[in-house]
Amino acid sequence: MSFIRTLWKCNFGPRLFKVYEITWIGRLVEKSYEPNSLERWGDQIIICFAAIWSISLYTIPLVAIFFYEHSSSITENIFSLSKLAASASAIFVASLVARSCSRATNPVYLKFLKTLNEANAHYSAETKQELDKYEFEFWARPVDFNIKDVEKDSAREKLTLDKIAASSGRIKRQTGKEFICTLPCKFLSYIVAHTFAIKMMYPGSVTILNWAFRSTLLKGRKNLIKHGGERYKLLAADNNEIDAIFIDRRNKKTNGHVLVITCEGNCGFYETGIISTPMSKGYSILGWNHPGFGSSTGAPYPLQEENAIDCVMRFAIDHLKFPEEQIILYGWSIGGYTATWAAMNYLSIQSLVLDATFDDVLPLAIMMFSSLEGLVRNIIRDYFNLNIAEQLNRYNGTVLLIRRTEDEVVCTPSGNSLSGNRGNMLLAKLLMRRYPHLFMENSECAVLLVKFLSADISNRKSIIETVEVDEKQCLELIAADIEKNGGTVQYPSTLGEDYDSKTKQQVILFLATMYMKDQSSSHCTPLAVDLFQPGWDPASTLSITE
Repeated sequence: MSFIRTLWKCNFGPRLFKVYEITWIGRLVEKSYEPNSLERWGDQIIICFAAIWSISLYTIPLVAIFFYEHSSSITENIFSLSKLAASASAIFVASLVARSCSRATNPVYLKFLKTLNEANAHYSAETKQELDKYEFEFWARPVDFNIKDVEKDSAREKLTLDKIAASSGRIKRQTGKEFICTLPCKFLSYIVAHTFAIKMMYPGSVTILNWAFRSTLLKGRKNLIKHGGERYKLLAADNNEIDAIFIDRRNKKTNGHVLVITCEGNCGFYETGIISTPMSKGYSILGWNHPGFGSSTGAPYPLQEENAIDCVMRFAIDHLKFPEEQIILYGWSIGGYTATWAAMNYLSIQSLVLDATFDDVLPLAIMMFSSLEGLVRNIIRDYFNLNIAEQLNRYNGTVLLIRRTEDEVVCTPSGNSLSGNRGNMLLAKLLMRRYPHLFMENSECAVLLVKFLSADISNRKSIIETVEVDEKQCLELIAADIEKNGGTVQYPSTLGEDYDSKTKQQVILFLATMYMKDQSSSHCTPLAVDLFQPGWDPASTLSITE
């Protein structure tokens, strides 16, 4: 390779952070890459320019006002801006040259660059293994999995909330006059949704926050790699690059044959998020970052979120070779949206675990901006329709809901009261859909469920004793209903269609305790290891009652 070509590749090559080595005893050792002063200076200048560019959309109006108030003519404004642009360009070019020359004389970077070029030319298990010895900017990694390669063979229609609404006739067609009248509001909703709302809904996608968390994410990723983690680049259907990590426990741990796919919250990253809890129980783990989070590209709009989790699921099934029946989806907080979307499109998964999540984001958004309810409603329903309960009710498999008793985030009104926790509504909607006969012709059952979910531990025990809930009797009733339907669990269930009011109340309270578990903590406290489990399967009552 000629020196000029080397300079060119070094100039536009990725930043190198760490080098991993495996000792003769099999221990992973990491060494920080040490750039010399010229490369470090060049990198810092380039990063500053990138930061300024990322916030330019929000600062342009302020700059325009400044020049308008402090200048006398358009010509003077143009001249000032031209001088500023020329100076910035000179500094930027000088930074690129300094970084390029410095890298071209660094043997560690040159060795890395050679490994990267070989991987790009002939990507295989061997070249990937060599490339994984380096921690570098994600954009330069070769793609490990492209969903378009498997969709050619297994193309199928995906279920979405929009399709559900269209099929149920809930979408109202507007007349031409109505469309024109609502146009200003729609235009404002579009502007707000694509500027401020997306950042407030998913603060983890803010570029400056990603840069601020870079060292923390690097440290977390290093820890996962030391536990056997392997990083992958997945290419979704919309060409977003999804940053994922896989920890293979097959043939190593008791639960290793089961894969847990984690779906993080609105400011969560796989490097520092919810992976640790299922990992402590010996499961194989597949973590991924939302579009726009960490090294993943794109932005976390619902469609891009759906494409991302769909790509992750196909990667798990087609590339990692985990059967759908051996996959547990684990969603925390707003991650419940992607988890339930995957569950309603991959119905054969082993289980769905939803931790500290909610039924619908709309009530939470309205609570934050009650004076702008009309605008908020338009923005949410048109651009961020995160109706988790609607998706959950399209999945008939095993579910475990975990509620934080001191949750301060998913409560309406604001606060951390049990009665306002939106997890209550999620459970209620789930039970009403799965067991409608328990709520028919009797409003007392719904009132009792609300009262039960709003009570603290001591009062819940008192309610159970008052209603005289008998666990054995409830299990027998559920088993009898399943046997009546040929030994298979079917939803909506016929359970309760011939019960009296008291029996219905007993069964409802029993089901509530089986589908939902409480953790005495706030929203962001890590989930206790003993609470993470696949959940209760009604079919298990058949073996218990035999």
